[in-house]
Amino acid sequence: MARTRVPVSARSSAPARSTRRKGMPQLGMASWAVIGLVVILILLTILVPVKNYFQGRAEIARLEESIVAKQAEKDRLQSELDKYRDDSYIEQEARRRFGVVESGETAWRIIDPRLQPESQATTSSQDASVQPKWFEVLWDSVATQPSPAAEMHLPVQ
Repeated sequence: MARTRVPVSARSSAPARSTRRKGMPQLGMASWAVIGLVVILILLTILVPVKNYFQGRAEIARLEESIVAKQAEKDRLQSELDKYRDDSYIEQEARRRFGVVESGETAWRIIDPRLQPESQATTSSQDASVQPKWFEVLWDSVATQPSPAAEMHLPVQ
């Protein structure tokens, strides 16, 4: 079978083909609205898990920072505990805090000459005998009615 050629003039006189395919339906405004609504629903459905994911990641990062801070605090406290296991540190702290002296040592207390005797906070044995016992102070604070001046400062409920 021999091939035949169609003249060029025949091509131009052929009926124009439609660019639309016969199987594709044309979409109207209602169809586009339904497609848009479906896309929005899919995006909203995906939004919640994505939001939860990012919130979870932020919470994990915050908790990891908290763990690092707690670990640093634990290490600091552990080093402080290690200091108290050292006998020389305990001896040094006993000397500094409580004024402990070993046998054979002489303790010296240097008094500041600028201190006035009336500004000292020590009490004499006479003052201790005048003060009532602690339970008497407690009972008096409960048993006696407060003064009207003290009642004026109470908040009204």
